[in-house]
This record gives sequence, structure tokens and C-alpha cells, in this order.
Amino acid sequence: MALQGTLQELTELALTVIQRRFPFFHGQLLRSEDDLEDPSRLPPVFCGAFDWHSAVHGHWTLVRALHVDRERTQLTPEHAADIEQFLDASLNSDDLDKEAQFADEHRGFEIPYGRGWLLILCAELRQSSSPLLDRMIPLEQRARRDLIAWCDRLTRPIRSGQHDQSMYSLGMFHDWAAIGGDDEVKQRIEKVALRHHADDVDLPLHLEPSNHDFLSPTLAAADLMRRVLTAAELTDWLEKAAPALLDGRWPTEPVTCPDPADGKLSHLDGLNLSRAAMLHAIAEALDDHPAMAASAQQHARAGWAGIDPNHYAGAHWLASFAMYLKTKRWRKSLLP
Repeated sequence: MALQGTLQELTELALTVIQRRFPFFHGQLLRSEDDLEDPSRLPPVFCGAFDWHSAVHGHWTLVRALHVDRERTQLTPEHAADIEQFLDASLNSDDLDKEAQFADEHRGFEIPYGRGWLLILCAELRQSSSPLLDRMIPLEQRARRDLIAWCDRLTRPIRSGQHDQSMYSLGMFHDWAAIGGDDEVKQRIEKVALRHHADDVDLPLHLEPSNHDFLSPTLAAADLMRRVLTAAELTDWLEKAAPALLDGRWPTEPVTCPDPADGKLSHLDGLNLSRAAMLHAIAEALDDHPAMAASAQQHARAGWAGIDPNHYAGAHWLASFAMYLKTKRWRKSLLP
């Protein structure tokens, strides 16, 4: 049964999947037999929810809910206490030190997507003045280091609809820098964004989506550029890069997932949610562009309908995309 869209439901789902150890996919290059370890120890914190990055943004889902519901009007006090207890135990200093050591030994691990989400988790802890941030700082510093190195090697954009896409992760990295006041990183990303996308023309909207996409290359490029450009500049850019997006001719309708139990096909349920969030963010940057806002609402309804706790292929990560949408995380301010 699909969720109704409450913080209580989303956090209950996130808490359940984070604590589920198996199945687990550990995307690591094995350099020797020494790397053949129990995934819960390599690394030890983000070792549930099927994979490392899903565990990271599952943790963010919990932190975000506590942050936006400070008065506990949406989360029951008992459930909020359970979340706080879990986060305190999970984000413990000893295991986070092991995560930091693992990052030192595997600098390409979860670059860019997972590390981008890690920085969003740290940004949430920072904005909520959580004492857990102090424990996360060593891992945060390594994510900053390794994402900067990735940016330096990123001579061309990666226009995929999955984890390796460059635009989505650059956007997360930029948000973290803006929230934390890291002007060096912020300016670096803005230069990359302009170098990669300032001259985009007639983006191939007719080729979207691919059957495994959970991100739109076109919308992610526009969502990155709305962080960099003024409203007038963004309008001019869209008129060249994606005029059909600007006048509401695309995307015309949400996508349909043919099999929510399939790990790749379930990405399409997430695509509706990520499209909705990006459309809302771009619409707001353009002073509440009505066509985009209407399309965002249409995609949001389809995205919520696609979250089914009975299908772990999507359940292990969709709560985070729904939380991002519901609480308008694209805004830098605290409250939706």
C-alpha cells in the first residue's frame, strides 16, 4: 500500500530499511584478499538500506524530519525519541573514524553521488545545531577533499540519469557549500557549472527518460543552473537550452514503473519524485512559474503513489527523495 505522505511514515520506513543488513550491495574495487570483509565493517556505519549511499540519505531523512518538526507536531514523541536514540548510536565516533579511514584508503568510493548525499547530511546536522555534527566532521572533510578532486577531473558533464550524473551531485555539493559558508567550493562549482552548461542548446528532451533513470539530465542541468544564474539569466538560458521546459510542453506526464520489485526499473518511481522537486525548485527561481509548478504537482502525486514499503527495491531509498520533496530541501532556509 502506498504511503500517505506523512513524516511519521517516511521516517518509519527509513528507520526500518537502515537497520536491514541484507541484501547489501557494496560497490568497492577489491584490491586484495584483505578487502574481503563483512560490509558492516567496511565501512561500519552506512551498512544497511541495501547500499552505502542509500544508508546515508536514509540517515539524512531521519535528521531532516527531526529538524523540520522541532515542535513534534508530526512525529510522535516516542518515535522521535527512537530516531534520536538510533542516530546517536549509529553515528558514533569510533565507527565514524573507521569510515574516515576507509575514505582515505578508497578516495573514489561513492564519488560523486554518495559523498554528495553525505555532505547534505552534514549540512542538515549543521543547520539543526546537532551535536552529532562534531562526530561527522572528519568524514565531511574527506568528502569535501574527494569531491574537489572529482571536480578537477570533470572536464565534461556526465549527462546520465543515474548515480554518476554530474549535475545532481554538483548541486548537492553547492548546497552544502552555501549552507556552510564554504565560498571556495561554491565558486569552484559555479565555474564548473558555467563551463559545462552555459552554452547548452536544444537539450535532447525527446530522449528522456531512459528505462533506468531516477534523475533527468535536462532538469538536473537546469536545477544546477538556477543555483548559479539570476532569474533573468536562467530564463535566457532555458530559452536556448530547453524552451519546451520553459513553456510547459515538457515533461508532459509522469513516468510509469513496469515492475516496482526490480531494482533498476524502480528507479522510475524515484524519477517522478526527483522531477517534481527539480520542477518546483526551478519554478520558484522563476517567481513561481505556473506551468512548471503544475507539472511538479502532477509528478509529485505520481511519485508518492510509487512508494510501496512492500517492494524493497524502491523502499530502501524512495523515502529520502519523498522527504526532500515534501520538506522543500532545495531551499536554504530551515522550514518548508
